[in-house]
Amino acid sequence: MRDVGEVALLEEISRLVPARAGVIVGPGDDAAVVARSSHPLLLTTDALVEGVHFRRPWLSGWELGRRGFHVAASDVAAMGGRVRAVLLAIAAPPTWPAAELRGVVRGVRAAAARAGGALAGGNLATARELSLTVTVLGDAPARPVLRSGARIGDDVWVTGSLGGAAFGLRLLLRARRLPAGETARRWWRRPVARLRAGEALAAAGIPTAMMDLSDGLAIDAGRLVRGSGRRVVIEAERLPLARCLAGLAPAAARRLALVGGEDYELLFTAAPRQRAALARLHAGVAFTRIGTVAAGRGLVVLDGAGRPLALPRGAGHEHFRP
Repeated sequence: MRDVGEVALLEEISRLVPARAGVIVGPGDDAAVVARSSHPLLLTTDALVEGVHFRRPWLSGWELGRRGFHVAASDVAAMGGRVRAVLLAIAAPPTWPAAELRGVVRGVRAAAARAGGALAGGNLATARELSLTVTVLGDAPARPVLRSGARIGDDVWVTGSLGGAAFGLRLLLRARRLPAGETARRWWRRPVARLRAGEALAAAGIPTAMMDLSDGLAIDAGRLVRGSGRRVVIEAERLPLARCLAGLAPAAARRLALVGGEDYELLFTAAPRQRAALARLHAGVAFTRIGTVAAGRGLVVLDGAGRPLALPRGAGHEHFRP
């Protein structure tokens, strides 16, 4: 990048981001101009930092950009929204290959376009370590789904499957090769923000509370019901396990699903009367009922015999934890 220079790189990025509907002024000016919407706006931002969230050899530039978009857009999905525009800030060492920068921009651009949004601008800076900060603007539904609406007696549901990304991350960290390893690593490299499912659920008025799963089911489930002052009871035998976990012992597979994190599936609560509506809802992903909301606080995980399971201390990811 130091051989190309900031001015030339920014000019090239501007050429990589063509005009799209809804973006009046894109890259190249002091700020993007986005067409006014009739909906309230959702705003969210997320960062991927080298050495904290990824290691450079694990991802191509395109995969890094795509991953950055989906990690940030997952929060829009959790509110039931629709992506409109994306801002991308890149901080990189001067020795980072310019081709990788182009790949990142293309990855974000393609993922945003597939979601119906547009890459509208961003920033480029030098740094010791590579990092991406992705900001997503979305249209909110008529009633955005919050974390604070869970009620006693609600069912607890999850989209898709769990544990695959955590398994892939462990294989990347240990540089291990296993029969299901490439599938698992792909789970981690290429998460999918459940935008279609989140929008469909919100439009149908089904969830009472919802969030995306980034740090692990065990820690995120507690966060989901904290705002409602409730307890969530999860039945471990009901967890939808990723197929790449089939070769693991059942207890090890369930542990990855509970504490592994980085699934970016949707976790939501809904009244039992909504079960039929969920069975009819076509959102491109399966819904699995994994527990209930009860009186009390926090999280309880039950085994197949209905006995509480002991979770490892510090289960799930939390920044700044010793």
